[in-house]
Amino acid sequence: MTLRGLPATTPIVISYVAVLSFLILTGLLIQLLRPDIVDREMRPKDRSILRLYSQYDFIVIGGGTAGAVVASRLSEISNWTVLLLEAGGDETLLSDVPLFMPALQLSPLDWKFKTEPSATSCLGMKGRRCNWPRGKVLGGSSVLNAMLYIRGNAKDYDRWAALGNDGWSYTDVLPYFKKSEDMRIDEYVDSPYHGTGGPLTVEEFAYKSPISRAFLGAGREMGYEARDLNGEKQTGFMASHGTLRQGLRCSTAKAFLRPASRRKNLHISMHSHVQKILINQAMMRAEGVVFRKAVGGLRAVSPVYYGFYE
Repeated sequence: MTLRGLPATTPIVISYVAVLSFLILTGLLIQLLRPDIVDREMRPKDRSILRLYSQYDFIVIGGGTAGAVVASRLSEISNWTVLLLEAGGDETLLSDVPLFMPALQLSPLDWKFKTEPSATSCLGMKGRRCNWPRGKVLGGSSVLNAMLYIRGNAKDYDRWAALGNDGWSYTDVLPYFKKSEDMRIDEYVDSPYHGTGGPLTVEEFAYKSPISRAFLGAGREMGYEARDLNGEKQTGFMASHGTLRQGLRCSTAKAFLRPASRRKNLHISMHSHVQKILINQAMMRAEGVVFRKAVGGLRAVSPVYYGFYE
C-alpha cells in the first residue's frame, strides 16, 4: 500500500529525514546547552602521521576500555614515550547521552561483529547469528555498553589465584578497584569496598522506573535486604551502579584518557588499524607494528613500522 500519488519509497525517506533532523537538532542543543559534553579542551587530539616518532618505548594497540587505561597509566612516567593506536575515532556528542545507547550499536562506532551460527541460540536471527557490539572508538565498548558497573564475584578472583595466578585474589585486586573509582552514591562513599577520588565515576542511574522500585520493594517484603552490587555479598535485590558522571556516560576514554591527552610523551593516532605485530624471533619479543592510518577519509596509506627502543 502506498500514499496516493506518492512513490512507495516516500514514507521511508520521510522517516530517515525525521530521524536525521532529530539527531542534528539534538547535537546542536548539546553544543549550546551542555558544553561539559562537548568538552573541547580535554578531547584527545589525533596526531598526524608526519609527527609520529620513529620509535616509542611502548605501543598500545587499541584505545578501548582497557587500552585507554593502559596508555594513561604508562604515560604517567614522563620519560617514557607512549603511542596509542586506535582504529576508530573519538567519542561523539550523542554517545555521552545514556538514552542514545541502543542507537550506537551498528553505528560507525561499532565493529559490527556477529556471533557464529548456533543451533541453540540466536534462532530468531538471520543465519542464526546475533550482533556482538564491540567499540571501534576511543573508550571502546565502554562507549557502547549499558554503563552497568559490575566488578564480578569475589570467588571468581579467588579461583584464578588458586589456579596459580598470584596477585589475582579478590583481596589483591580490591585496592585497585577502589583506587580507580570515584563512588558518588552517598550510602557507599564510606564503604570498605569502594573508593572516592579516582578517575572512573560511579553513580546510580538518574531515572528509576516504577517497576524497579516495585522489584526492590518485593524483595524487602520477602525479607531480603537491598544490597551493594559490588559489596561483600552480591546475591539479593539491589539497584544498579553505572559508569556515569553527572548523569552522563563515563567511558574509560573520558575517565582516563582525556586527563592524560595533553601529556607530551603520549601520542594518540586515531583511525589507525593495526595489521601486524612484528616479532623478533631470536628474542621472542614484540618489537613493532604495521598499521594503516586513514587520512581525510582515504584509507590507501602505506604500512608504517614503529619499533621499541632497545
